[in-house]
Amino acid sequence: MDFSMYIKIIIFSMLPITELRLSIPYFVIFEKLDWMMVVMLSVIGNIFIGFTIFYLIAPIMIFLSKNRYFKNIINYILDRTRSKSSLINNFKALGLVLFIGIPLPFTGVWTGSLAAYLFSIPKKRVIVAIVMGVLMSATIVTLLTLLANEIWLNIINDQLNKKFGIFQ
Repeated sequence: MDFSMYIKIIIFSMLPITELRLSIPYFVIFEKLDWMMVVMLSVIGNIFIGFTIFYLIAPIMIFLSKNRYFKNIINYILDRTRSKSSLINNFKALGLVLFIGIPLPFTGVWTGSLAAYLFSIPKKRVIVAIVMGVLMSATIVTLLTLLANEIWLNIINDQLNKKFGIFQ
């Protein structure tokens, strides 16, 4: 695997919405790369973007929300984050771990890190929660990817065998 592929995996895992929920299955199933390397690089990219959002992007967004040109769009993002993040608001660091760790739509490190900033969770707890949540999410996604890929291949092989009499 060349260096550019490492960079692609890290960048994919940093994208909003998809995060490592896309990077792991994509690079393991479609690019057929070593799953351990893909998981490691995806975790690194996802943790990096979580820290970046918490320490850099969230404060900038709060600052820009006071500007009349950016006010509406930033406030929309902040209000949406607050409404989607009741788990974090109620349970703080544990809620953040679960919010980041359970790979469902509209959860993850992007929204979780922004919500952690908005709800003033202490920095040390946020760091631990982001790392634990990303590791939890990576474990779930990896297991689902490996199991689903194996089951899917067995189904395809069975169907092809029935139809054409191959893969015996």
